[in-house]
Amino acid sequence: MDLSQLNDDQRATLKQFREAVKDCKLPAQSDDVYLLRWLVARDFDLAKSEKMLRNSMEWRKNNRIDTIIEDFKSPEVLTKYFGVGHIGADKYKNYAVVVRYGALDLKGILLSVKRKDYLTHAIKIVEQSIVAARNNPAKYIPSPTTISQSTVIIDMAGFSMRHITYKPALDTAMQMLQLNEANYPEFLRRVFVINAPKIFSILYSLAKPFMHEKTRNKVRIYGHDADQWKAALLEDFDPEELPACYGGKLTDPDGNPNCITMVNMGGEVPKSYYLTIKPDTAYKNCLTVSNGSKEHLEFQVTQTGANLKWDFHSEEGDVAFAIYRKENNGQMIAVVPNERVDCHVSPEEGEICCDCTGVYIVEFDNSFSYFRSKKIWYSFQSNPRNLIVRTASSMWRTSTVSNLKRTYGIM
Repeated sequence: MDLSQLNDDQRATLKQFREAVKDCKLPAQSDDVYLLRWLVARDFDLAKSEKMLRNSMEWRKNNRIDTIIEDFKSPEVLTKYFGVGHIGADKYKNYAVVVRYGALDLKGILLSVKRKDYLTHAIKIVEQSIVAARNNPAKYIPSPTTISQSTVIIDMAGFSMRHITYKPALDTAMQMLQLNEANYPEFLRRVFVINAPKIFSILYSLAKPFMHEKTRNKVRIYGHDADQWKAALLEDFDPEELPACYGGKLTDPDGNPNCITMVNMGGEVPKSYYLTIKPDTAYKNCLTVSNGSKEHLEFQVTQTGANLKWDFHSEEGDVAFAIYRKENNGQMIAVVPNERVDCHVSPEEGEICCDCTGVYIVEFDNSFSYFRSKKIWYSFQSNPRNLIVRTASSMWRTSTVSNLKRTYGIM
């Protein structure tokens, strides 16, 4: 949509929206075109648009999205085997991306990196595309008053039941879809799904509930009839901007029609990249989080500036992890937001600086699991060594300080 196409009511709503969110810390170079994205995504419903924008700004802050390009170094396995790349622009000056989804060894990737790193790498690619379009408006932005978008070609060649039956891969795909829907409104102009086998309908039926109707209407799905999908692609692309393998004229310098210098081919991940779990003997403590429940460790921080470090892994699947500070009025303030972590793939490690004294509660959350209990092997450390463990587990049984090292692994 173009700002010049707004009617009087829409212009008035945009003015109200601009005023309502003026306190938000928006990404660099945000303007009325940026704000228009959120209004279009929510059909100019002011309240829904504001809620969506504020939630996204909180997500950007919590995940340091504004500096993700500079700060996040993608693991080698993702730079080599994540089959995604930029090819150019379509006829409408939209940034074009190819995703070789069928060629992705998602199980191998997710056994080699944590899900959070996978998602961060994917978000980094999105952020890089936004910066690239902003830095080259003559090629990637139709006009200064028009929302810039992207066209995505998803190549499903090689897609099989292994992409659906490995649950962590399926969960990660759905999570990525939700992140895009919530934080990059009107980012897509068109999605071409090509070489889709019949079983792709299973994946698409699982994905549709997470997709806004506006997104679903932008998806075009084609099977293995290359003549059909090549003709469709050439309606939106000049041949010079489209890889030869997809019906265009673009090739690598050596003539490779797959343009592998632009779009990684994916492929099977060598097992040498697989992460390993520390032996359980490396941890001093263990607790079991029953299916559908949560377990807690409670710490009394007696000195401002104390660091709380953690190191844990789980058996039988992932778990959600969070840390809260308990206020005097009983209110729980999230210090580390609740997030599912792949601690069954590799240990989860981190630390926080406790800026305030008081009670800090570590939470292991398995409430999302209907059938599986999770065994957590863990160790916590503090610096300076003045943390006092008060209680443990969802029953919040009191423990003595003298049993601190033996019971909780505090060093």
